[in-house]
This record gives sequence, structure tokens and C-alpha cells, in this order.
Amino acid sequence: MGQHRSDRRTRGVSKGPIIALVSVLVLVLGVVGWFQLRDHASSEGNAAAGACVEGDATLQVTADPDIAPQIRDLAARFTATNPVVRDHCVTVSVTDGASGPIADALAAAPRGPWNENLGPAPALWIPASGAAINRVSPVPGVLDGQPKPIATSPVVLAVPAELGLALDAARSGWQNLPALQTASDSLTGIGLAGWGSLKLTLPADSPTGHALDAAAAAVTDAGSGPLDEPRAASPKATTAISGLAIGAAAIRDAPTSTTDAIAALSRQASPAGGPFHAVPATEQQIRAAGDAASGLVAFAPAGATPVADHPAAILATPWVDETLSRAAAQFVDFVRQPDQVQYLVDAGFRVGNKTPPATDRTPMPSLGQVLAPATGPAAARLAQTFADPAVPQATTILLDVSGSMGDTDGTKPRLSNTVDALSTRIAALPDSSNVGLWVYSRGLDGSKPYLVKVSTGPMSDGDRRQRITTALQSLRPATATSTYASVIAAHKSAVDGFVDGRPNSVLLITDGPNDDTSTSARQLTTALANSNHPVRVDVVSIGENSDQKTLRSIADQTGGTFVAVQSSDGPELSGALEETLS
Repeated sequence: MGQHRSDRRTRGVSKGPIIALVSVLVLVLGVVGWFQLRDHASSEGNAAAGACVEGDATLQVTADPDIAPQIRDLAARFTATNPVVRDHCVTVSVTDGASGPIADALAAAPRGPWNENLGPAPALWIPASGAAINRVSPVPGVLDGQPKPIATSPVVLAVPAELGLALDAARSGWQNLPALQTASDSLTGIGLAGWGSLKLTLPADSPTGHALDAAAAAVTDAGSGPLDEPRAASPKATTAISGLAIGAAAIRDAPTSTTDAIAALSRQASPAGGPFHAVPATEQQIRAAGDAASGLVAFAPAGATPVADHPAAILATPWVDETLSRAAAQFVDFVRQPDQVQYLVDAGFRVGNKTPPATDRTPMPSLGQVLAPATGPAAARLAQTFADPAVPQATTILLDVSGSMGDTDGTKPRLSNTVDALSTRIAALPDSSNVGLWVYSRGLDGSKPYLVKVSTGPMSDGDRRQRITTALQSLRPATATSTYASVIAAHKSAVDGFVDGRPNSVLLITDGPNDDTSTSARQLTTALANSNHPVRVDVVSIGENSDQKTLRSIADQTGGTFVAVQSSDGPELSGALEETLS
């Protein structure tokens, strides 16, 4: 039987098919991966395009110049985060804008277009303080929600170090500034021989508004505020603000901004003999000035401290849409984040409980009592007084109480209307004015046709204001007039009692012609010409008065004002008294 040969060698797998299979697999995976990568890139591109499908949007921010540089830097940081709001790619642009003019423009915004002279129409407004917010908050359609303060800095005075020490030792407060500015050699009284009186420059910047608010609140005992309109219009406030305004106006070539004033004050070779001694500024402005504030310190007057708190106000004006409103809110939230807060603190602002380190120039004391910003009407009244200050005058009022003043104007006798208007004006006169009251009609004082009810003197002297008001309320119409003789007598008395350093005048209020033929118009004009001092005669003529030509002539002759009103009833007489009695 035959046998098969046993030959069992292992048979190997061919490498060719495996290599081919791997190559195909790699090729397939490569193609699939390429498509996936292409699809992913395409998806990312579509997502990026989809995020800003509505295009670009620019958030316009207007900030007060005292914080605008920092807000501009923070805006650049925010823009660098590539913010997207409602499918818009948002960038932020910041414009400097003084708080006062911007507030005025925003108050008018709901009724008309934005004033492009102030820069682009903002969606976010950051004024110096809540005082500016108070001016626009009563106007519907301006603010969207409650503004949020983002950084604070107390308002102080930038002064030479020697002056700062003296003011601090004297415990000088905001209420003392007007007297220090107007009184002769006031700084000598606090130990600074040769300095004269305080020369406080007041640039048209926001710190000046804060200083005026603080001074007015202090002299009217408003405490921590807010100062209201009646207090702002009071004689004490009018006197204080007018004194500061007049003193500041006397400074020649005064700087027009706070930063320029700080630099100029630092450069003065003689702090005592320089053109000015002090300027209101925020603590941050003095700190940030660096070498430009060399030799200066921040002096904080005693009393409630005004603070620039820089509220961020999102606007609801017609040009602000939902996208810009949301973008403004996101930017405000960004600014309040820790990194941005620290940036503001490093720049010299106080934020929350964070305070910059103290220096010799800015000691960073605790704020104590903070002054709430003045109400909108009060701030407007202070600004008006500052722009048109009441110049202290010495005025003798010469009031016609003849029989014709008993005629009816409106619903009351002419004299009653005149007394009411005069009483209102007397109540508003600054304490620095000198005022007296004479009345005239035949038979009032024996042989004289006039009567001195209250002699001319300072309104701050005791109860003079009340005595004048009481005398006015007691008047009754008498008989005929002796206008010319009474004017001559009152004018001579004013010349004899002339008060240096201020306008002196006689204010004649009359409704009829001169009935006394013993004194002629020629005698009147001759008597007024023979004067050793310039005393003007102002005339308010009520109703039909055949003597108006002569009365206008004596007003012109003496440099006075002639005002004719048709009736004593209504605002016309009040306006005439405001023009001639200040």
C-alpha cells in the first residue's frame, strides 16, 4: 500500500492585497476628513457672518471732559472684546462734552433734532454729576432708567501749599469763600500777610458748578442738600454767588479750563502776588496733573462735600434704538467690572470702597457728609446768577404816593400793585445792596413834599429789609405831587452819602406829572448837573404820564434808565423793577 508524503510547510499571506487595502482606507479617510474640515470651516464662517448679519453699530458716548480720557480708554477695551448686540458688531466712540450744554441740549431733544455742534448724538451720557441729571430728569423721553454712578471724585480747591495750610487752620468752609473773595485783605486775617483778598478763578467747567452749589447750600443752611430753587434765589445765595462771579470776572486773562488753571497756578513765581490763588477742581484732576500741579495741594473746605459721581445715563431720545440701548447697558456693565474699576482707581478716582493711595498733594481724606446735587431749577438759578451777577448798589427808592396812585389798575389800586411788586423785589435783593425808601406827595412832612421812611443803608444791617417792607405796606395815596423838588432832595442825599466802589442811584417810581410849579424842569436838570459824585436817576413811569419827556431827559443826563409801563397790574412792572433795582 503506498503512503503519501507528509510535507506541511506554513503558507504566508500575500502583502500586495494588504498594502492596497490600507492605501484605499487612508485615501477614503483623507477625503472624508477633508470634507469635514471644509464643512467645519464653512460652518465657522457662516456663524461669524451670522453674528453680525445686521452689520455694524457705533455706540456714541458723550462724557464730561474730567472723565472722558478714561472712558475713551475703556471704550477701546470694550470694542476689543468684539461685542455683538442684536446681530450688530458694536464699536464705541467717545466725545468730550461739558455737562451744562449737553444737559440743555438733551432737555430740548424730545422736541427737536440734536444739536450737531455738540458732537454726535449720544446713546450714553456720562456727565460730571447728578446735578446735570437733575436738570433733564423732569423732561419725558430723555432718560432710560436710573443712571448708575461709575466713578467719584470730591470737588476741592487747588491752592498753593501755604494757602492750603492757612485755610485749613482757619477752618474755612464753603460759606466763607464769598467773603474771602470780596472782603479787603481777607487773607491777612488768617495769617497770610501780603496776600490781600482771595482770588478764586472760576472756569466754565463742571467743578465751578459744584463749588457754586456748595457755597449756596452753605450760606443758606441747606445742610447736605439738595439745594432747592427758593434757597438758590434767596438774598443770601444771590449775594454769595454774585460776589464769587464778580471777583472771578476781575481776574485778567483767567484760564478757561480747570486743567489750564491748575497748570498756570503751579507756574506762578509768587503764589501771593499771582493773578489768582485758587481754582475749584476734582481731587482726581489735581492728582492726574502730575508735575503740572507742582507746589499745589487739594484743600477741602469745611461743610458738606460736593462730589463728581459721573452717573452713566442711558438715553431714551428719538435717535436711540433698541440695539444702541442694549449696547449702552452692556458697556456700563463692562465699566463696572473689577478690572475696569481698578483702572479708574489707578487713574485717581474713588470707586465704591476703593480709594487711590494718599499723597502729599491729595491726602484722600474720608468724604464725611456728601452734598446732594442741587435740584434742576436750583442749578439753573445759580447758573443764571453767576452769568448775570447782582452788582451791589446803593439805591434810594423815591415812590410817588400822590392821589392818582389810588386809581385802579386791574383789580387793585395802582399803589397796592406797586407796593406788592416792590416788596417782592426787596425780598430778592442781595444782602450786599444798600437800599432806602423815600415817599413823596404834598403835605407829608410839613413844609417838605417828601418823607424819609427808611434811610439808605446796607440790607444786611439788622432788620432793614423788614422795615422797608413794613413801611411799604403802610402807604396810602395822598394828594398832589412835587416830583422835581423830591428828586432834587433825594439825589442830593445820595450824593452826600455816596458809597464808593458800587453804582449809586435814585429810583423814581411815578404815575403822573409834577404838580408843583415852584420847581421847574430847568431847575431840576441844573441841580442834577451840580454833583460831586456820579449818582444816576432811574425812572419807572406808570401809565399815561405827560411828564415823560422831562423824566427821560434826567435819566439820560445822569446815565440812568427810563422804563415806561402801561399798567401796574401784571408782570411788566416787576420786570421794570428787576431791571432798575438790584
